[in-house]
Amino acid sequence: MNDFVQPTDPRAPQAQTTPRETRLTLIGILLGLFLAALDQTIVSTALPRIIADLKGTELYAWVTTAYLLTATFSAPIFGRLTELFSRKAILLVAIGIFLAGSALSGLAQNMPELIFFRGIQGIGGGALFALALTTIAVLFPPRERGKVGGLFGAIFGVSSALGPWLGGLLTDHLSWHWVFYINMPVGAVALWFILRFMPRLSPERRERFDFLGAGLLILWTVPLMLAFSWGGSTYPWLSAPILGLFALSALALALWVWSQNREPHPLFDLSVLRIRSFSLASAATFFYGPAFLGAVAFLPLYLQVVKGVSASASGVTVLPLTLGVVLGASGSGVLSGRLGRFKPLLLAGTLWLLLIFTVLHFVLSVDTPLWQAVLFFFLLGLGLGPAQSLLQIAAQNNVPPERIGSATAFTQLMRQIGSTIGIAVLGTVLSHNLTAETCKVFPQDAACKLGVVASRSNEGGTGLNLDEQFARLEAQVVAALKGDTQAYQALLQDPQVPQEAKNGLIEGGIPAQFRQLEARLVAALQGDEKAYAALMADPNLPAEFRARLVKGGIPAQFQELESQLEAALKGSMPAYNALIRNPQVPAELKARLTPGGIPAQFRALEAQFAAALEGDVKAYTALINNPQLPEAFKARLTKGGIPALFQEIRAQLLAALKGDAQAYQAVQQNPLMPAEFKARIPKEGVATQVQPQLEQTLGLLQAALQGDARAAQALRRTPNLDPRIQNLLDNPPPAKALPAVLAQVRVGLEAQSPKIIAAVTQQASAQIEAGLQQAQQQALAQALAGVKAGLAQAQLQAEAAAVAAVRENLQKAQANALEKALQATRDNLVVAEQKALQEVPKQVVAKLEEIKNKLHEALNNGITRAEKEIFLYAAFFVLISLLFILPLPNEELRGRGGMAGA
Repeated sequence: MNDFVQPTDPRAPQAQTTPRETRLTLIGILLGLFLAALDQTIVSTALPRIIADLKGTELYAWVTTAYLLTATFSAPIFGRLTELFSRKAILLVAIGIFLAGSALSGLAQNMPELIFFRGIQGIGGGALFALALTTIAVLFPPRERGKVGGLFGAIFGVSSALGPWLGGLLTDHLSWHWVFYINMPVGAVALWFILRFMPRLSPERRERFDFLGAGLLILWTVPLMLAFSWGGSTYPWLSAPILGLFALSALALALWVWSQNREPHPLFDLSVLRIRSFSLASAATFFYGPAFLGAVAFLPLYLQVVKGVSASASGVTVLPLTLGVVLGASGSGVLSGRLGRFKPLLLAGTLWLLLIFTVLHFVLSVDTPLWQAVLFFFLLGLGLGPAQSLLQIAAQNNVPPERIGSATAFTQLMRQIGSTIGIAVLGTVLSHNLTAETCKVFPQDAACKLGVVASRSNEGGTGLNLDEQFARLEAQVVAALKGDTQAYQALLQDPQVPQEAKNGLIEGGIPAQFRQLEARLVAALQGDEKAYAALMADPNLPAEFRARLVKGGIPAQFQELESQLEAALKGSMPAYNALIRNPQVPAELKARLTPGGIPAQFRALEAQFAAALEGDVKAYTALINNPQLPEAFKARLTKGGIPALFQEIRAQLLAALKGDAQAYQAVQQNPLMPAEFKARIPKEGVATQVQPQLEQTLGLLQAALQGDARAAQALRRTPNLDPRIQNLLDNPPPAKALPAVLAQVRVGLEAQSPKIIAAVTQQASAQIEAGLQQAQQQALAQALAGVKAGLAQAQLQAEAAAVAAVRENLQKAQANALEKALQATRDNLVVAEQKALQEVPKQVVAKLEEIKNKLHEALNNGITRAEKEIFLYAAFFVLISLLFILPLPNEELRGRGGMAGA
């Protein structure tokens, strides 16, 4: 075997390398490729921690999008640069840019910085892909590239399995910065191998770089990638931004094609498309990209969510797929080198892939055993492997060496654009199925309303670590319910938490709710009607608190109580009965109540007064001993009452009639003695009035006997006139006998004087007795009237005093009642709050667990249905790719049958 590897194509650059240099250069290239491939998977695991640290949830997608955009357009640009400058120098620049972007990304202090530095990293990453494949095409002839293509497949397989695990390991045990810093040592080793062993591989002639073509390339690829990245997620497909991006991309593409046709040294020579094998292989690659992603991108979702495999274990579970890809790629590469043809192997691999995708569409289900799914994944990898390397070989086979860089980069561009479109289509399929299944379980969700278009947002993370997510959500909800402000803010800012759940949260949690409830209850108890209405309208208010509330609070209760007490004091029996039966009325207030109230008390007092005035000694004694009876009323009372007073008056009058001077004076000075009685009593008694009356009678008799008719008439009118005097008036004596008759009459009258005095006294006594009885009745009536008037006034005063005293006592009682009610309310609220802090979180967690189980079932069904449809779409993409593979010429690969020095 020769000591140098020389390309057999006469058009190839004249580069001579020893087998050792080739192998060591290949190691450096593979390390660089490993950096770019690893970065696509390692960062995704660390993104949640990065977002939490740099506070940029709204910019989450841009961390990946920035890398994807710059990597897309950098590959064609750097592919063309390898045709103009030293491939070694360009490869070193690409690795340098990638490492600089990695270092800067690790040092980023905020999200805009990280996005910008990720864009720089993407420039290097895209360049690495194109340069690696271009350099291999320069170092190895087509017949030997299949073997190296197997190594490329292995690199992609190892990075896809190792990336998520390594990203999680570095993030958990060091920090997220190390997912970028880890590139530095690997990159340094790659730089050393390339610097030390890789030949310069300079082009034979220099051409002018097409800056206009590069600018237009960026102008049509970036809007196109953004449109497919944002369509159905950030914006609806038919929205103005998406349609505008498509229009801009189409216009820029037309200008780019125009510029490439007129430029003497274009960025991409469109005449290469006339090479049948290149154009067909590029078209097949365009459709193979989404088929490959359909198999790889969504499998971890099925494994982790449906089969319950952990994130790290899912990487191990996908290893059979990776192994199949490596075996398929390397095996087909070796076979193609030995056979010298690629089409039979490419057809066999494509048909096999079509078969496995179709079988998976019909066989895969939620209950598919994990071992069976893993077996299918391995078989799938065997079909994916050949196309992974052979399509690139087919595209490069007939391309002129001076255009190998741009042609290889163009193939990668087609793969990238096809993959992006495929991700958009398949992501929409996933979102549609997830929405359909979720709406079966949660039909009230906003996304299930008629006319709402399913969104692709966060389809890559749907359902991953559902138990962990719900455990974190439950912990945050419980913490927020217990008053954790940070947990409350985190829930509000979490876009995954439903809005109705956010609406149910308040800052401060249950303690804040109970503080608010306490404030409302205190206000309601103090009489605030707005607080009362708010509490009564609150469906969450416990029944024991609701039962204690009345409109107007405790003041209203005491106002009603005051009204009842006032009515009871004024004699209302319904009010009295209600108060007596009310257990909340203090005993001291009940003790003041009597049936009929103060009017009944005064009616009883009036009856006692009437009895006492009528002479009832018991009534008199009761009144005199009554401490509540005013002294003014007691002064009106005498033992024996009015009858006793008039008995004394009677005795005084009779004594005065008999001439008792002291009795006369007592009668005249007694204010209770009627004036008519005083006038009837002579100063020295009745006896002093009899002698003048006798003399008067004798004088009238003498005048009448002497012929005075008037005197006779006066005598005749005298009541109880002595019959003898009447006889003398009727039969007057002779004039001579007149003196003797008058003397006899005098003697007779004087003899009858005691009888006359007794008769007069008896007559006067009878008259006085009759007058006294009438006067006693009048005095009793007047006394009773005076007592009634006094008692009526006293009753009003007593009622006013009682009401005032009751109000004063009620104010004190109201203050005490309010204080006790507030304290009891606070004590009950403390108990209720502790109970709520124990029960509500349990209820919420139970509800969340129920939702999680329903969601898990919906996700299982939705993801499985989506995977089945994705496999069907992948089979469709493979079928289209097959249509482009079939016309490929079955030509022989140029170059020797083995790798020199290998």
